[in-house]
Amino acid sequence: MALTHFGKVYSNYFERPELHKLHNRSGELWSPLVALAAFFEEFGGVSGLLSAISDAASWDEQMSEGKALSEREEAVLQALEMLTRSSEGEVWLKASAVREKVARLLGQPIEQLGHAQWIAHIMTRLQLLDSSNRRRHMDGMVYRVTRSQVMDMMRRYEVETVASEDG
Repeated sequence: MALTHFGKVYSNYFERPELHKLHNRSGELWSPLVALAAFFEEFGGVSGLLSAISDAASWDEQMSEGKALSEREEAVLQALEMLTRSSEGEVWLKASAVREKVARLLGQPIEQLGHAQWIAHIMTRLQLLDSSNRRRHMDGMVYRVTRSQVMDMMRRYEVETVASEDG
């Protein structure tokens, strides 16, 4: 492959700056993978590869800059904060309601976010959820959260609260 398609990969690496949105060391590390991902997507028919590599590179750059949460993770915390505003105790929230609120906060169509399963992964990573805090309900999954835990995580990660329900 390197001998046969070198020109196309070379062009992706050196002559297509729109592919490389990262800077400094992250750009140096991820540029070869981005160039290859673009090649395989364009000439190999591997759809979505460039986007996946770009997302991974952006996440990696955020981590190296000290930003601990992705935009989606911040939106989940903000959504949980908004959904628990009227309560000081435990609240059971539908996964679909959290997903809808996150979609509004991110300004994305709800369909673009996919199934709500990723919400549980994010909440588990943020130590807001374990097996005792989730239940299958007729309408889907529900999660038990407390406002104090949500606010604690928002303080730890320096996530701003959203002023209005409109996001």
